Amino acid sequence: IVGGQEAVPYSHPSICSLRYTTAPTHHFCGGTLVKNLAGEYYFVTAAHCVYGEPRASRYEAHCGIHDRSDLREPHRVIVHFSALTSHPLYDDWTIDYDIAIFKVSTALPTNNYISAVCIPNEGWFEGEKGLVAGWGTLTSGGDSPYKLHQVQKPIKSKATCELRYGAGSISLRMLCAGLPQGGVDSCQGDSGGPLYTLRENRWTLTGIVSWGYGCAEAGRPGVYADVIELKDWINTVINRL
Repeated sequence: IVGGQEAVPYSHPSICSLRYTTAPTHHFCGGTLVKNLAGEYYFVTAAHCVYGEPRASRYEAHCGIHDRSDLREPHRVIVHFSALTSHPLYDDWTIDYDIAIFKVSTALPTNNYISAVCIPNEGWFEGEKGLVAGWGTLTSGGDSPYKLHQVQKPIKSKATCELRYGAGSISLRMLCAGLPQGGVDSCQGDSGGPLYTLRENRWTLTGIVSWGYGCAEAGRPGVYADVIELKDWINTVINRL
């Protein structure tokens, strides 16, 4: 996260740190807990985070944490998965349809440290305030903090975003957020994590950290998978509709 600050500990109980089971101390992407209609947990991340390794058993998520390095944090739960579904139309070149969903196989406690986030019912609007959180680097190519960081940034229209990145680069499944002068952004290691918006006083998963040109550069807003555009697919995966 660039240009933000340390989050209030445990203020985003739906965010988790995605890791390989072979390297449980190494955070490489973020992700967010959601629930289906039956109350079962799923974990939503970016397809590019799991590209090339489709086996759910190779991954784990550390949830209920603030300091990613402190394996003794009292509320930490290591979450395992029974299935992994990447969007079948994900394109590793255009980064379109950048979403993947794990089925959680670990029983999770019900507390203030671990909980699911809402999936939006309606679309975002231009200028709506988004909040992105993660353990990613504080500058492009720089160091990552141990503690969760967050930053606020306004959502941009698709037209504005396409002007910044070029015709055809921003699909219907993408949304952009940032300031014209730059300075606030998600960065390496934040991928897969949430862009939240506040709807009716509840945090809602509006975007998934996907890609950008550098981090926080002027005229280069961060690009996110647009959850409302992917909602039907999410529902088919988590509710097996």
